[in-house]
Amino acid sequence: MIDPGVFSVDGEKAMKVSAVFSAVKIISEGIARLPLEAERYNAAAKCYVPDFSTPLFRALRLRPNNDLTAFELWRAAVQCMLLYGNAYIVPTRNALGDVISLTLLAPGTTTFDVYSRTYNVNDNINGIFKTFRPEEVVHLRNVGLDGGYTGCSTVAMAGYALGILRLADKNSATTLTTGGRMRGLVTGEAQGLAASSEAQVVAIANRIESDINSGKTVVGVPSAMKYQPFTLSPADAKVLESKQMTIRDIARFFRVHPDLLYEGSNNTYKAAEVPNVMFLTQTLEPLLVQIEQELAVKLLPQNMLGKKRLRFDRERLYSTDLLTEASYNEKMLQTGMYTVNELRQKKGLPPVANGDVALVSANLKGLKEIINENSNGQKENGNTLDE
Repeated sequence: MIDPGVFSVDGEKAMKVSAVFSAVKIISEGIARLPLEAERYNAAAKCYVPDFSTPLFRALRLRPNNDLTAFELWRAAVQCMLLYGNAYIVPTRNALGDVISLTLLAPGTTTFDVYSRTYNVNDNINGIFKTFRPEEVVHLRNVGLDGGYTGCSTVAMAGYALGILRLADKNSATTLTTGGRMRGLVTGEAQGLAASSEAQVVAIANRIESDINSGKTVVGVPSAMKYQPFTLSPADAKVLESKQMTIRDIARFFRVHPDLLYEGSNNTYKAAEVPNVMFLTQTLEPLLVQIEQELAVKLLPQNMLGKKRLRFDRERLYSTDLLTEASYNEKMLQTGMYTVNELRQKKGLPPVANGDVALVSANLKGLKEIINENSNGQKENGNTLDE
């Protein structure tokens, strides 16, 4: 009988399953490696530029607090969302109201009161014991079942699938810890063994087990008895067969392509490209938008929402092999999206003379220019005929 506790999986237990560990790690680190920029609108340039003057820039990009780097904080925050359903971040402000640090609250230390709309924090690790208003806490929620007030962890949703994987892993561990030794059944032959010799059967079975445990590969069985070896029961075999299918279920829960969990067999470049594109657009992008909006509402003054913004630099997501990156840079240069010096700056190279001029391909023309050329050509042909 299966223990019902197998299907009660918390975050710590779930991370011991390889598929969950890979999914959580690839999602959290995929977001954490993206630079989070604090930007302001430059009216002269008519675009957003990095706002290095605000303390928030350092808190988001480099050092959110004395204990964590920016990468570590955002990785841990996304992990809290997936494994516990919610991530709570408390900002600290200076006398001018600027955010100077961000503290990620420990899991299980914060409760949200739906009726009073307050956060009650009892965090011994960070030394925070306080009740906060909603605008004072950055609350990142996983999928919710209560109308969006709080989140539910992905591992709780995937409890049944995780239980099957844990059973399969437990069965495999049992087989390995016993050294892969044979298991079998000892029976007495009817013609050579009386019905009253059960004690003899037990004694022979114990001797065979002792011989196998001692490392013997060949054991003797009396002619009046029969030893029938077996490895897995049908139920055990069914559990192991379902393991591959359950890994795909875990991939669905976390919205990660199975190939990214090293489950698939396709290893060609083209086969790997599709899972990567799906991961960027269907898995990471919704999370990035959610985090950006929550941070903007909670960290920026309301009167500055149109003049400042917080956004992840998504270009890091599309960094790939050198040939593909070179082709991308070439197209961005030919269409005037980047100048030579802007591309060199991204590579950490010094600027060159005349490298700040936007370039376009010579065979590209505007519609107005083409119309004017056609009109001029018709006029010239008309003048030539008149002469």
